[in-house]
This record gives sequence, structure tokens and C-alpha cells, in this order.
Amino acid sequence: MEDFQHVGYSKEVIEFVAVCKEFCDFVETAPQMPRKTFIERLQKFIPLIYLKGSLLPQNEPETNGLAEDFVTEEQYNYYYSELHRLLGEYDEYLEVFDDNMQYSEAPVVHSIAEKTCDIYQDLKNFISSFRCGIPEVIGEALWQLNENFELYWGKGCAEVLRAVHHVVFKLREEKEDEED
Repeated sequence: MEDFQHVGYSKEVIEFVAVCKEFCDFVETAPQMPRKTFIERLQKFIPLIYLKGSLLPQNEPETNGLAEDFVTEEQYNYYYSELHRLLGEYDEYLEVFDDNMQYSEAPVVHSIAEKTCDIYQDLKNFISSFRCGIPEVIGEALWQLNENFELYWGKGCAEVLRAVHHVVFKLREEKEDEED
């Protein structure tokens, strides 16, 4: 029973796991969605994921090397290509906060599909480790998740939300223009 006192079973982690599960299911079913539905749902998921990720407890892993990567390169590439196809001309956006921007004379272009898949990969790996139910694995996966939040997927959420916000209102504007 003492395992349920583990940081991996805290209220914040349990809530985050629930949101991650919904987000991963969303990404996995996105190829069958209309573009507008996907964009509008992504607009709602991204800030929720960021918020829940920012509330996760910090921890140090008890062991190293137990948490695995579950998302394969093939899976990642499949979802990326499907999301890129779905988003079409709305996929790419200019990113001014990219560290490479200071060295570039050309604009730095990022992809909503790629950032979404990056977020998906970290979250899917975490919930897959969580499902094993072994506190040491969960602890290491939580530590990796927190590290990746700071370095990768947290930044990805912030970037993609700005891009998605632009697309949501661009699509609405285009629809209004069609109706006129």
C-alpha cells in the first residue's frame, strides 16, 4: 500500500495522465478528422497540457535506465505525415524564439504537425511507462517528463499554441469571406 504514497501517484500526476491519455487518443485519431475540428481541439488541448505539465511535482529518479521509449520512429513519422497532410498550407509558421534565429539570415520555419508529434511522443512515452505500475519506472519517467518539459515539449506547447491561435482565426476569416 505504501507504493501509492509515491510521487508518481500524486493528484497532479494522476490528472496529468488523464489529460495525456485524451491527447494521445486525439492525435491517434486526428487523421480521420476534418481540419477545422482538429485545429479547434488542438487549440484547447495545448494550454491544458501545458498547465497540467507545469503543475507536476519535481522528483529525482531512484534508478536510471528503467523507463523506455515506446513511440517508435515509424509511429512518429506516420503521425507527422498525417498531421502535415491534414494541416496543409496551415502547417508551417515562423518562429522567432528559436535559438538558431540569431545565426540565421532567413526566417526560421517550424511545423505545427512536428511540434504536436514531439509533444505526443513525450506524453505517450510517459503514460506508457506509467501503465506498468512500477513506482521506480514511474519515478524515472516523471523525472524525464519534467526535464523534457523544460527543454522541449513545454516550449513546443508555447510555440504551437501561438501558431494554432493564428490558424483558428484565419480559418474563421476565410469562412466568413466565403459566406459573403
